[in-house]
Amino acid sequence: MQADWTPLRRALRDRQDVRFWWRDDDAVAPTPELERLEAIARAVDMPVHIAVIPAGATPQLAEISTTSPYLVPLVHGWSHVDRSAPEAKKSEFERDRPEAPAETARGFARMRDLFGPALVPMFVPPWNRISARLVAQLAAQGYRGLSTFGTRAAQTTHGLTVINTHVDPIFWRGNRGLSDTGWIIDTAVRHLRSGSSEPLGLLTHHLVHTPEVWTFTSRFLTEMQDGGAQPFDIRGALI
Repeated sequence: MQADWTPLRRALRDRQDVRFWWRDDDAVAPTPELERLEAIARAVDMPVHIAVIPAGATPQLAEISTTSPYLVPLVHGWSHVDRSAPEAKKSEFERDRPEAPAETARGFARMRDLFGPALVPMFVPPWNRISARLVAQLAAQGYRGLSTFGTRAAQTTHGLTVINTHVDPIFWRGNRGLSDTGWIIDTAVRHLRSGSSEPLGLLTHHLVHTPEVWTFTSRFLTEMQDGGAQPFDIRGALI
């Protein structure tokens, strides 16, 4: 893998207040890939916030997570099943469905039962899409945060703290390997130079990583810290 890290190093050098965080989606059970994810988090000494699918989550995953300072559980929808309208992009909660509020409430309750006080009450909608109507109901269910992908419109909404992700190394529309590294790095640089106070968010998906994606992820985290960026733990940032 060849990557030119110069633009990122320059952006980090020019800005001294950079914070960044790491979210990884689709966890359900202990796997070798999850072990590798935690090993990287441990090596760089920063938490990885795992978005766990409640319907499939196992007690074994909860046991591992609650005993690790590096695996921080979030709520990832309910069952991660596509419920989108015909011709629409994939989503579980973007289309308004009568049963949707009950599913998000059930997801929170199951995750709380499994993970106890280790659970961070943040909702991560599968495919990063959710309807505004449903967002307005989440705080009443016990959620305190919301995370999707892309620059956030506001820091808070409907009683929720919004902390998004911005950089995804996987080429989803192609071979699902590593995207062009120049494009990935430029995406991070644009966020850093935008002046946004939002922590830069790295989004990964441990269950589908190729060797190149694993290597890039580890190097990206190291480059950020070597450049002075401070790891951000969302556990203390929610309303």
